[in-house]
Amino acid sequence: MRGRQRIPIEERFPKKYIPEPNSGCWLWTEGVNACGYGTIGENGNSMLAHRVSYRLHRGKFPKKMRVLHTCDMPCCVNPEHLFLGTQRDNVLDMEQKGRAYHPNGEAHGLSKLTEANVRAIRLDPRSSPKIARDYGVTAFSIRSIRSGRTWSWLV
Repeated sequence: MRGRQRIPIEERFPKKYIPEPNSGCWLWTEGVNACGYGTIGENGNSMLAHRVSYRLHRGKFPKKMRVLHTCDMPCCVNPEHLFLGTQRDNVLDMEQKGRAYHPNGEAHGLSKLTEANVRAIRLDPRSSPKIARDYGVTAFSIRSIRSGRTWSWLV
């Protein structure tokens, strides 16, 4: 940006959202990250727009603090919908509102087995190491399946 005058973030920010009349959210209209949170550049850094909004409207806050949404709308930058909390507060808020997603079984991105595999493993009379080799998992995984420590919801 050499030669160009930088417009202060206080002037740029209000032009980058639109008020949503039904919810009261201020919806970010510029770039968003993969999780849907608005982003804005400041001093060569990409900043989360809701954190910038909080700072502009409410003042500075410790970097370790999270800026949480009462509206659960990641792209909302309305300071009335934002509050400070710790990461623990963020997780508790998410769980209390039923937004926590804990995939298990086939839905888990790292799962190597299907429900059909697990049912077959439980019926297989062979040793855990032999079964494990066939499925590309560890013998510990096979023992965990057989004991009900994992995949316990499958009967």
